Amino acid sequence: MNDLSGEVRRLCIALDVDKYDTRSGAEQREIQRRLAEVIAEAGREAGLDRLYAAEHGTPVQEGTATVMFRQEQRDGLLLLLPSGVSEARVIAGFVGELRVALRKHNRHLGADAAERLRLRVAFHQGPTWVGDGGFAGRAVTMVCRLRDSDELGAALARDPGADLAVIVSAQLFEDVIEHEYRDLRKHMFHHVRVRSSDVATDAWISVPDSAPALDLPHPARPVLAPPRERAGRFGPIVNIDEY
Repeated sequence: MNDLSGEVRRLCIALDVDKYDTRSGAEQREIQRRLAEVIAEAGREAGLDRLYAAEHGTPVQEGTATVMFRQEQRDGLLLLLPSGVSEARVIAGFVGELRVALRKHNRHLGADAAERLRLRVAFHQGPTWVGDGGFAGRAVTMVCRLRDSDELGAALARDPGADLAVIVSAQLFEDVIEHEYRDLRKHMFHHVRVRSSDVATDAWISVPDSAPALDLPHPARPVLAPPRERAGRFGPIVNIDEY
């Protein structure tokens, strides 16, 4: 599991910050700092730090939280989970904790505040390996393409009050979302055809706190249950004893 020399199938998560390129250098540095805090908090509360410990034995500290494989990407991050994880548990837990962390970090800002941190997040799983510039592979290429897609950006732009837009590959939708694991709700996703250069692929998008914007035939419900207070939440999504 620790062998990085060959091809390994991993769950990949790509994140970036909305309108990052429109900010000044000082603003971008502040955004990067806040993004790191949000990701660290969400990962810690979702139990992803324990997942890292399960694979590596001794967690690597980064600030106040441990992280999984992490690769900086300009205005965002690429996170790769250990092979063999439950995609359903990670997606449900991490997205839920991202909503909580974003709400906390943006709570003193109005819907129109330029300082609000708004994220686009993509999930895909598939073959990865380590290249000269970091993690590479078909899954890495795909998850970044989904994250950077016009379709995901448009979904977030349609609801100025939302802090988060999520896109999952068709493969993950069929394997995970359709089974409605935990609080995941398949009717809260809508199908899109993502086009990049001469490549087109199917994917599914949800803006968790913006059900009406999707114009779906079902009653408005969040993709995940409303964020709870810390004391009332489930435990970490990963138990080392199960790994």
